[in-house]
Amino acid sequence: MQRRSYIQITSLLVFLSILTIILQISSYYFFASIYIILGISCLISFISCHFLLEQSSTYEACFIYSILTVFISFLITILTFYSKNYSFIPYTSLLIGIVAVNWFIPTLHCFFRYMLDYGSRIDDYSSFFRNNSIIFVIFYIVLLAYAAISKDAFPWAYSAASASINFTPFWTLSSHIEDYLYGQLPMSDIVIYLCTRILIFLPYGFYCTLLLHKKSRILRFLTLFLLPLLIEVLQYFIIPSRCDIDDFIFGVIGGIIGSLGFYLTNAIFHAISGKYFLAKETGYHFSHSSLHF
Repeated sequence: MQRRSYIQITSLLVFLSILTIILQISSYYFFASIYIILGISCLISFISCHFLLEQSSTYEACFIYSILTVFISFLITILTFYSKNYSFIPYTSLLIGIVAVNWFIPTLHCFFRYMLDYGSRIDDYSSFFRNNSIIFVIFYIVLLAYAAISKDAFPWAYSAASASINFTPFWTLSSHIEDYLYGQLPMSDIVIYLCTRILIFLPYGFYCTLLLHKKSRILRFLTLFLLPLLIEVLQYFIIPSRCDIDDFIFGVIGGIIGSLGFYLTNAIFHAISGKYFLAKETGYHFSHSSLHF
């Protein structure tokens, strides 16, 4: 496919970004169902990415589109949050979900397009993945820092947490299970307690394994302890009531699952495409060669 001019692609990028935000915010304003709102958001993002890939034949266009939509939707979320009494758009956590969609759908779509490698040849996936990961990691670090040092951060995730420092492994979880058996705590609180502490460290485990895949297994394993331990140490000095060894244990479990997720992604990618994820095109062997990342 013949490449379009930069001016045409840039105009298309701006148009699709603005159209995406308008449709997403309009659906958020007019519909009450979370499924309709997220469904429309995912659909317009998917269609825009597909159209951009076909027109530009480069993943860079999708990255710029993702950056524009993430930035604009995040800005709307911040302005709405700090102007609750004056904004015509009511603030809910669903706005954060729209921001996540604007990052996740282009990432997922480009991944499958790269893995399946159908249609016209599209260049620079490694650059797309690297740049997109940088944006994600920035948001991820900010999110973890906010959760670690702010007493008012995510109260729904700490509703079933202990009220004091805990150094006894699985004491908090055992207490929650006992409260559930006596009808003092709903099962949903236990599920939220476990999921938030495990799932938040999946990206950490994934990227640690990606970046340290050439290092020894012991080093990769020990690295998974680093971030959960750092967060609990910070909370010990800043918010002692949130310092819990259970959080550290579940954080390590989350990191291990994220690490396994990298190997699973690589195995699926190789089974379908015949090459390894982010591998160089020539002479690649997983355990000894470097990645583009």
